[in-house]
Amino acid sequence: MPKEPRRRSDFQKVRSRARKSSPWPKIAAGVVAVALVGGGVWWYMNRDSGGGADDAAGAGLTYAGSEEPCSLIDAAPLESVVGGAEPTEAAEAEQKNRGYSQLCTVTYGEPDQAAALLEVDGTVFDSDAKASVNFEMGAGELSEMAELWTPIEPAPSVGDQAAAVARIVSDGTSNYQLHIQDDNVYLVVRLSVAKEAGIDEATFTDLTTQLAEAYLANWRDAS
Repeated sequence: MPKEPRRRSDFQKVRSRARKSSPWPKIAAGVVAVALVGGGVWWYMNRDSGGGADDAAGAGLTYAGSEEPCSLIDAAPLESVVGGAEPTEAAEAEQKNRGYSQLCTVTYGEPDQAAALLEVDGTVFDSDAKASVNFEMGAGELSEMAELWTPIEPAPSVGDQAAAVARIVSDGTSNYQLHIQDDNVYLVVRLSVAKEAGIDEATFTDLTTQLAEAYLANWRDAS
């Protein structure tokens, strides 16, 4: 008499299914690995070396962080466009993970009806290479603004490399951004001017370039 086939227990069925591993953990692990590699490159180029602003000068670098970034601004070129409006300065400076960050904001006139607004935003790195990487990232973001902003070609000749965009309007505030890498510094100069100034793209470029050149020169001297 033939034996009755042995029925598999529920426990055996579970074990059998468990042997068939899902592909999703492998796919997820691959995605995480790629992300870690990409993020690792950025982290390595921007990792904190543990030094402060004073260590930059001690390491033989061109720029060291300044606790008084507004003192580096020479705003004389703006006198012709602000119509005698008085400037109000606000400064920020602190050591961050990626480098020493310093910002100076100068408002000409009342905030709600300012004749001009100038922002000079700089980051000091412990190597020229890190400054260059961060400049390239910033310049890449500028290229994505082309729909509303006009790229300046050729870019102003200032620092080791530069990129700029402008948004000139006939009714309202016109804006200009100049991004610069010079040795171990990544610098962004943002200038906004009220319509009463009536300046064009070429004048905007000249003004912003002069402001950036003077700032860098004063910064080198102070470092």
